[in-house]
Amino acid sequence: MRALFQNEAVAQLLRFAIAGAGVTAFSVVIYLIYAMGLHADPLLANAVSHVAGLALGYSIHSRWSFRESAKQDAASLWRFAIASGLAFALNSLWVWVGTSLLALPAWAPVPAMMFMTPLTSFALNRWWVFSR
Repeated sequence: MRALFQNEAVAQLLRFAIAGAGVTAFSVVIYLIYAMGLHADPLLANAVSHVAGLALGYSIHSRWSFRESAKQDAASLWRFAIASGLAFALNSLWVWVGTSLLALPAWAPVPAMMFMTPLTSFALNRWWVFSR
């Protein structure tokens, strides 16, 4: 078991999960405030919540989640922005399918936003954004 936790990829995944859970929870709270509290369009609420989590996510992931391999430079920032744009598009897909296509309540896309998108983001961040 000790060897498993000494593996760099496993350690990064654990740190990414911890940090990502916080960033995702922060973004979901912003989404719910806008979509359910302020009755904003769910896609607009998703855009606002994504932007709110963007800076927090880069800061935490570059300094902690991928600290062994992260190089904080303009190129990694651009790659992070692109990866975050893809995550935004994926979250928008969940919101659109759930609220527009299936006419479900505004909270319905949240499980996919909390689990499917972060797994995709980890893969992009580990093997592209913060790769050596």
